Amino acid sequence: MESHSIGAMTTWADRIAGLEEAGWSLTKIGDTIELSPQSLSDIKQGRSKEPRGMAAVRLHELHARVCGGDEKKAA
Repeated sequence: MESHSIGAMTTWADRIAGLEEAGWSLTKIGDTIELSPQSLSDIKQGRSKEPRGMAAVRLHELHARVCGGDEKKAA
């Protein structure tokens, strides 16, 4: 899987994996951000590059809330 990160930035696939490590299933993530588990799996596996629109905003916010976001990783 190809990683698209700059410096300490977290990729979309990394955000999904981080949420899974925190105990969230793809179904629970999808229900929360209003995106199908299949779409999340496609992003995680590199078949899609990123979520679109508000799903991207929601995924970023969910990851920051649950996992601490990019800020803690950069520190």
